[in-house]
Amino acid sequence: MIKGSIGKKVIGKFSILLLCTFLLTSCSAENYVQGVILDKVNVAGIQDFSPTQDKKVATLKELPDYLKMAFVVTEDKRFYEHKGVDPKGILRALYRDVLAGSKSEGASTITQQLARNVFLSSEKTFTRKSKEIVYAIELERKYSKDEILEMYLNHIYFGSGSYGIQAAAQEYFGKDAKDLTIAESALLAGLPKAPSKYSPRNNIELAKERRSIVLSLMEENHIISKEEEEEEEEEANKQEILLTKKALE
Repeated sequence: MIKGSIGKKVIGKFSILLLCTFLLTSCSAENYVQGVILDKVNVAGIQDFSPTQDKKVATLKELPDYLKMAFVVTEDKRFYEHKGVDPKGILRALYRDVLAGSKSEGASTITQQLARNVFLSSEKTFTRKSKEIVYAIELERKYSKDEILEMYLNHIYFGSGSYGIQAAAQEYFGKDAKDLTIAESALLAGLPKAPSKYSPRNNIELAKERRSIVLSLMEENHIISKEEEEEEEEEANKQEILLTKKALE
């Protein structure tokens, strides 16, 4: 029997699933999202929504494929298949919540995360989640998957005051995003879930564990080979002292 807060969370996810089904399948749903104003958003100008004033944008074309896919396999494996929200992902999260007896994982897609970060607050309410879904669906109707991924990478928060992949690459590794290695890309791809928790500045061991998880996901999804995973893990360990030392400066 499901009790207490977990019961509320399960009910909440089930309600979100019903809303997603309605918005993705109902003919009348298009009228519902017509009122969402997204005209002010564009790929080149997404940095205007960042808390920082001088953020540099990295174009998707200049970034290595392994970097882009590190974020996809980590944050939203079905990114190129769904239409902004992922009912299958919600069902999977719901099932695991029931098995775990607690909230075990989220179900927000990359598009939902972009919508939340640009247009909404981080409050955990059904109303906010509903708006997030509506914005995500409308974003998918207006922009291509690559445009959405580019906006996401240039807006997401990576901790240490860094918004966007270019700022994060400079902050943590002193280089441009286009020059990041596989292991460096994996470390940054692991940060959006919990930037403070997984930051190498705050906890190098947790950062290493998270990086290993991302590298493993990249290997499982054929982004890199098993040999590359092992080589990158070994090479990345040499950077720990540098990261830790910078944290103490």
